[in-house]
Parts: sequence; structure tokens; C-alpha cells
Amino acid sequence: MTRELLEQMRSEGRLVPASMYLRKSRAEEHMGLEETLSRHRSTLTAFAEKYGFLIREEDVYEEVVSGESLFARPQMLRLLEAVSQGRYAAVLCMDMQRLGRGGMYDQGIILDTFKGSETLIVTPERTYDLTQDIDEEAAEMQTFLSRSEYRLITKRLRRGVLHSVEQGAYMANPPFGYRKTEINKLPTLEIVPEEAEIVRTIFRMYAAGNGCTRIEQTVNAMGAHGRRGSRFNRNTIRQILDNPVYVGKIRWNRTNTVKTGVGEQRRRVVVYNTADRWTILDGKHPAIIDQDLWDEVQALRKSRYFYIDNKHVASPLAGLVRCTKCGRGCNMQGKNKGVAYLLCPTPGCTAGAKFELVEQAVLLQLQEIARGLEISLSRQAPPDTAALEKELAQTREQLGRLSGRRDRLYTFLEDGTYTREIFAQRMAVLSEDEERLRGRIEELEGKIRAELGRDKRKQLARLKEVLANYQEASLAGKKDLLQSIVAVIYYTKKKKTKPGDFSIQVVLREDLE
Repeated sequence: MTRELLEQMRSEGRLVPASMYLRKSRAEEHMGLEETLSRHRSTLTAFAEKYGFLIREEDVYEEVVSGESLFARPQMLRLLEAVSQGRYAAVLCMDMQRLGRGGMYDQGIILDTFKGSETLIVTPERTYDLTQDIDEEAAEMQTFLSRSEYRLITKRLRRGVLHSVEQGAYMANPPFGYRKTEINKLPTLEIVPEEAEIVRTIFRMYAAGNGCTRIEQTVNAMGAHGRRGSRFNRNTIRQILDNPVYVGKIRWNRTNTVKTGVGEQRRRVVVYNTADRWTILDGKHPAIIDQDLWDEVQALRKSRYFYIDNKHVASPLAGLVRCTKCGRGCNMQGKNKGVAYLLCPTPGCTAGAKFELVEQAVLLQLQEIARGLEISLSRQAPPDTAALEKELAQTREQLGRLSGRRDRLYTFLEDGTYTREIFAQRMAVLSEDEERLRGRIEELEGKIRAELGRDKRKQLARLKEVLANYQEASLAGKKDLLQSIVAVIYYTKKKKTKPGDFSIQVVLREDLE
């Protein structure tokens, strides 16, 4: 819809089909979410009634999550889909900043969608018709200024956090043994006596030569538990032993956040920095253990273990192996003179095995599966999806025809053939038909993917690729190769058996592209 057509409909007293987008801004942090959205809804509802916009309840998009990225805002994605289909002549919002203050990539998607569908952006201060150069430039300027303001606010917040950390403030959630407090208005920690005694026990036992499994059993027997009621396990024991907060320090710059992917696959990913990039500072909080005990434990850690947590690539089988008894994921750990073992994290469960033997067994089983697939495929026809693809094409065609019905409804509303009530009733029926067809399209697409996924030719081709490249790949490359074909590996081993007396079952992925 153009600005001229909007003015013509208003002058003739005809209602303009529109939607409303509500989102809280950073400038309203002092207000509650419900209060903010309710106030904005009232303002825009009054504006719509005054200027002749027809907005149904289902056409109100309330964003209840906060995210810089477009793809972290589900209501905005729903709105853009509706706009791209031409459902609305206009979208009402409090200001341009509500639509998006993310990067140029996100802003470009939003503005291009509104321009391509010729949908107006209406705020109480101004109407933007992106088919007009002057309005398009104004919208781009508003989003640019919004982005600049967001970056400035973010930079100030980061500087403030860093300044506080440099003064010894503790900004994260309190670890076990501490609770939050303030000193001279700076956030820091104070000791929780009963938890601190558990921490001291953990460090003393480790310094005395006990392993993490023995320590885990001891502290659990003492009735200790985490903040959420969970029992201690070997991983939490290690995290405590490696955390310098217990000697009065603050560990900063341990992680960075980066954006990856394109479109709906765009995500924020946490990247763990190497230890040489960390910043270790003196904190304002009191230490639970003394420096000598800390140094003794760290020296033992380096000499006895080469354990690497699951935030780093430590094992090509990481995330794939599961214990057949308890169902938990098995981890690679190194002990006994640096020999790596695959261990179940549940005490007293499946026995451990040398990691090298397990890795070899996995590769041998993959070779056996490949030979079996070659034999079976000589007698198997490729999956037939012709009927599903035909129905999918017909359903998409039906959905396309509904777009013409929608255009006619708008025409009947504009020329006065339909009253507001009749238009709303017919539009509701049309929306139900569209939702039904979209659901059927998703169902058919899923069935086609499932049928193609069962094509063993893809599995065989991927298997051959993995086996051909595995030995020459890096540690991270081996992990990626295995995860591209393996869904899960079930592992079991009885206690007091020979090193090679374990069993594995490799299950291949079905969802190959």
C-alpha cells in the first residue's frame, strides 16, 4: 500500500488492515515487561482507532524475549513472514527502533521485506512508505542511529564491567562456597561457612593423594549437594579444584561470544579462550584456601591428569559414547602414567577401557557396517518419494491460490463491498485454511526427508569418506568426521575383565543431507 492509497482510504472512512508489533527497549529497563507492553498496546490501539486501522487480536505481535539478533526474536520472524505474504497494509509500532537495532544484516532483511511487500511502517510520529526514496532513506537513517546508540550503550556497559573487575569486583554468579554481597557498592562475595568447609575438604583430600572419584564419594556421604540440590560428581570436583576464586582471585576473559551461520542458522556461540588469554586479578572477596594449598593442588593436577573438559576437543568420540547400564555419556580421562581411558561417570557402573582400544573397535565396526551396506544395497532400490512430492506440489499450489483470495478480500474491504465484521470473518476462515495447508506442507517435507534419510547409499558414501580420511585428520577433524555419520555408540564392560573384553554398538545417523 502506498501513502496515497492510505490517505484515500482514510478520507473515504474505510478501515486499513494492519498489525501491531510490541517490544520493550533498553531505555525502559526500569519498567516491567508487562507494564511496558500494556502501555504501548494502549497507545497504539488508540492511535489505530483514531486513524482507521483494523487490528485483530491475532494480528498483535508481542515480543517477550530480548535479543539483539533478529533470529532470537520469534515474534518478529512471524511478523516478517506475514508481511512477506502481503497480509497487512501497514504495521504499527512505537518507533523504528522496536523493529530492529541489530547489525546491518538484520536491518537489511527487515527493511527489504517491508519494501518488497509494499507494507507501510506506521509510528505515532511518522509513516514510512519504503517504496518512496525519502522514506526509505529516513528509515535507514533511523535504524543506523539506533544501531549506533546500541553499540555505544553496549560499549559503556562493557567498560563499566571491566572497570569493576579491575577493582576486584565479582560480576558472575557466586560459585559453591560463596554468596553475593557488596563492598563500597561493588559486587563481590562472602563465604558460606558450611559450604566453605566442603571446599576445604576437597582441596585437602586431593593434596593428600585422593582422586576425584574418591573425593566425590566422600563429600556426597557428608550430605553435601550443589545449589540446585544436585549431587557432586567428578566434573564438579574438577571445576572447584581449577577455580582460582577459592584463593581470592578473579578469572576474567575466559570466554568470548561470536555470531555464526546465516539466516535462521545464525547463532551466538560461546568460544572458550586458552588459559594464556585469561586475566587473573586479585578480588575483594576472602579466600577459602591458602596459597600454599592451591599451589600444591595445581602442581598435582598437572602431573597426574591431562583431562580436558567437554568445552574443548579432547576426544574424537566426545559426545557419542553412552553407557548401556546408566545411559550417561562416557568421558575420556587420562591416568595411570598418562594412558587415556574411557570411563563412565557413574560410580560403580561400567568398567573403563583403554581409549585407544575403544577407538580401534569403533573403526572396525564402521568397516563391518560399510561391508554390510555394500552387500544389501546390491539388492535395494532407491526410496520412492514421487507420490509425496506430487502431493507436496499440489498443496503448495493450493496455498498459492489462497494469496489471490486474500487480495480479493482486501479489495472488497477497500471498495466497501464487505463491512468490517464480514471482512474479519472471511479473513479468519482464510487464515485457518492457510495454517492447515502450511501444516500439511511441513508434514510432507518431513516425510520426504525421512524417506531420503533412509537411503543407505548416503550412509555408505559418508562411511567411505570417514574411513578414508580419518587417520590423516586432526583431533577436531576426527571428531567432525565421526559425528557426521554416527548417532550414538553404546558401550559396556564388566568389572575385573581383560582390557579388550568390552562391547560397543555403533548406531548410524539417518538424517544425512
